[in-house]
Amino acid sequence: MTVGDADASNSMGDRIKRSLLSLLQSPNTRKRLVFVIIIIIAAALLALALVLVILLQAVPPTATDLLSPKDRFGITRLYPTSPGGIEWSSKWDNGAARTIVNDVDPEDDWFETKHGDGTYTIDGAGTLTASGDYVRMYVHDPANEREWSENLEITLYVKRIDETEIVDYSGMQVFARTNHGTEGRENVNYCDDRGYGGLVNINGGWAFEKETAHHLDDGYTRAAGQRPSGELPLNTWVGFKYVLRNMDDNTKVKLELYRDMTGGLNGGSWQKITEFIDNGNNFGVDRGACRPGVDPALPLIHSFIDDSSETGKPMLTVYVRHEYGTMAYSDFSIREITPLP
Repeated sequence: MTVGDADASNSMGDRIKRSLLSLLQSPNTRKRLVFVIIIIIAAALLALALVLVILLQAVPPTATDLLSPKDRFGITRLYPTSPGGIEWSSKWDNGAARTIVNDVDPEDDWFETKHGDGTYTIDGAGTLTASGDYVRMYVHDPANEREWSENLEITLYVKRIDETEIVDYSGMQVFARTNHGTEGRENVNYCDDRGYGGLVNINGGWAFEKETAHHLDDGYTRAAGQRPSGELPLNTWVGFKYVLRNMDDNTKVKLELYRDMTGGLNGGSWQKITEFIDNGNNFGVDRGACRPGVDPALPLIHSFIDDSSETGKPMLTVYVRHEYGTMAYSDFSIREITPLP
């Protein structure tokens, strides 16, 4: 480069600097620049917020205090939450009154009501009142990826309000170790419909139900029925705990039902009503099969049923149901616990 070329280059640089300084000294230019900077910052903050929302939705709810003898509602835990296990609890007490009809709870994407026909009114103070002919409340990973553990302690309080029709299964039913239309169609994926139910009938009966074939009249069977007192009382909170645990090196399933009649006072006074062990030869024998060649008596354990599951996720959901009437619910929690040896 010659001396002349260098002088020309320096002169050009000086002109560019003077032009930029002149532009920056202009009030209109400064306003535009500030506006552009604000837009860039706002876009960056929005992108960051979206990333945080996605990350928070992907993280399953977990226990905040594994050592506490009570859950966040102050209800006694019979068994501790397993390390790293999910501990979901309803968000009906978050101050946001709302009504849900066949939709996802806008305050909790783990809770949805899209599988039945009902109206779900949440008062924001802790109570959900469900009315309809086919009330269905599902709790599951919103991404339909993570299944529930086989070993669960499910707790809720139920209040019987009224019935529009009474059938032999009137009352509350809570099902676990099931998919039941959460992913796929329940009237197509019959092996994914299998599940264990804990039942409390309005006639006062408590029992377990095993669904072996949703599409068949003989695809259901009950066991260990008990009637500890009279009918399920009207307008009275009744505590319900349903415990499912594998045992004998994951070859059998132990089911337990507990009741509290104190309304949760001091964590509740939990009385065991009934229990049953599914050993593979005593629950579902000679009942309808979800498809030919599948043994309906199989304990609902991953190692026994995964190969017949249509989606490979036979334990994706926990759901609560009742028919033909109105019931109120509160203090609903699902916790993953440790299996028996």
